[in-house]
Amino acid sequence: MIQRIQTIFLLLTAILMGATVLCPLLEISGEGVKVVSSFDSFGIFSSATEYPTWGVLTFAIIGTVLPLINIFFYKKRKLQISIAIITALIIAIYYVTALTYLSAFLDKINDSYALNLQFGIILPVVALVFDLLAINRIKKDERLIKSLDRIR
Repeated sequence: MIQRIQTIFLLLTAILMGATVLCPLLEISGEGVKVVSSFDSFGIFSSATEYPTWGVLTFAIIGTVLPLINIFFYKKRKLQISIAIITALIIAIYYVTALTYLSAFLDKINDSYALNLQFGIILPVVALVFDLLAINRIKKDERLIKSLDRIR
């Protein structure tokens, strides 16, 4: 199970998505003020108000748990491919949800603002790359098993 490279890729996907839960995604700065708001998976926090972002947190947690579960289906490669594809879709939905919450928050702000990207916004992209690499390697294993079945 751990000897396969796709297991490492799935584990890295889970670790990166787990780190996304804890890392800030954006800082929203206004004129004259250093940091107006901080946007992470738990919500958008400013000095006066707090906007919870449960959708972003939900998809980040699902994106963390699915690859961990997927590691244990190493004998069912077709199911493993399906779960990995669902994980890739969850990561894409994570970004759509984050942009939706961000857009709704920015509509409430009347001031001019600047968005400062933080380290956490890149982690799901890297997790998606590792997930796609895992899908590629699982498909390669499936082709190898099929070719060995033809030889028998």
